[in-house]
Amino acid sequence: VDWILVNVGNFFTLESVFVSPRKGIYSFNFHVIKVYQSQTIQVNLMLNGKPVISAFAGDKDVTREAATNGVLLYLDKEDKVYLKLEKGNLVGGWQYSTFSGFLVFPL
Repeated sequence: VDWILVNVGNFFTLESVFVSPRKGIYSFNFHVIKVYQSQTIQVNLMLNGKPVISAFAGDKDVTREAATNGVLLYLDKEDKVYLKLEKGNLVGGWQYSTFSGFLVFPL
């Protein structure tokens, strides 16, 4: 992680893992940018170590492309949600990318 912009409640760890503070419905979205690469990237949103959704960026004719997706998830307390780069690599790291999550409805 390069930096965390907003972390009210400190539910995102320094490793960019979201740890659910309570049971509920949560919204997550991500935008991962590949820069100057002639390869495909695949990014998975993981819930407790298992992939939930994926996004791909693989156009070889552009200098920048986003792999982006979003989802609503039912989470129990202390469930962990994070991103995993499943395929490819990111030149310059995650600096051009965002990952966010928030509680929509407590249960």
